[in-house]
Amino acid sequence: MADTLAFSIAFVPALDLAHIETRPAGTTRWLPIVPSMALGSHASPSVTTRAATIAREVAGRAYHRLARLNYEQQWLARTNRTPAGEFQCYELCNRHGSDSMLAELDAVCGPSAVIYDLGANVGIYTLALATAAPQRHLIAVEPSPTTAVRLRANVALNDISEQVTVLEYGLGDEPAPTTSPFYRSSNPELSSFDRESATRWGARVREVNSVPVVSLDDLVLTDSLPAPDAIKIDVEGMAPAVIRGARETLARYEPTVVLEYHEDGLSGNVPEETKGVLQDLSYEIRQREGYWRCEPR
Repeated sequence: MADTLAFSIAFVPALDLAHIETRPAGTTRWLPIVPSMALGSHASPSVTTRAATIAREVAGRAYHRLARLNYEQQWLARTNRTPAGEFQCYELCNRHGSDSMLAELDAVCGPSAVIYDLGANVGIYTLALATAAPQRHLIAVEPSPTTAVRLRANVALNDISEQVTVLEYGLGDEPAPTTSPFYRSSNPELSSFDRESATRWGARVREVNSVPVVSLDDLVLTDSLPAPDAIKIDVEGMAPAVIRGARETLARYEPTVVLEYHEDGLSGNVPEETKGVLQDLSYEIRQREGYWRCEPR
């Protein structure tokens, strides 16, 4: 096992440089090996496209397998550096290291702000924003049971459990709590209540879980959670439903909303639908590269 771990740690930096980019809003996306390097300059477009897809899938599966083992065994905790600050985590490569959305959210939030992280994943935003200001309170909402375990492990690693509340829910616009199938993707970044979203970029559905779904209004207005000063939304194509389920919260407390919009690989026009819901709630949308900052008018 020690030999396996040594190989894993040595392999990850090369994988990070060759196959991962951080998009403007900060999510990890797998990049293919340059086809001309792998196949020569005379390969047909269909062949190079297929080769790129295979390379991306192989790299993605390798990284996520190593990450899963590291979370399970907790072999390696490393320092993750972001624009909002640094912290310890069990991820094997630096996540959100030049994330402009995270930087703007940190700048707009005061030292004692209440911040809702909707679609918290393994907690990179939550960890960065909490460690940057010890008086902040983070509400991290993550629907995937597997990912929520990793989120809690990272919170415990940084000893910030008193600052962070982790909730295992999906968010939607149903008037009463319900359950819904959640599609766990082979690329955990893409796991979603929407099967199409979970299978983008060559990913596959690995497991389907039945997950409780509530509205944000239910959580904030009936569960005695603190009023939000800011809300971050990264919910893989489900933003319109999440925002519709937060109408009362947005109207009453007027928090800043930062939202990563998703359109790649989705059949519907999710950004336009999201924009319409926000405008109906009298929010001004300030467009950035890959995300929006939304403020009440």
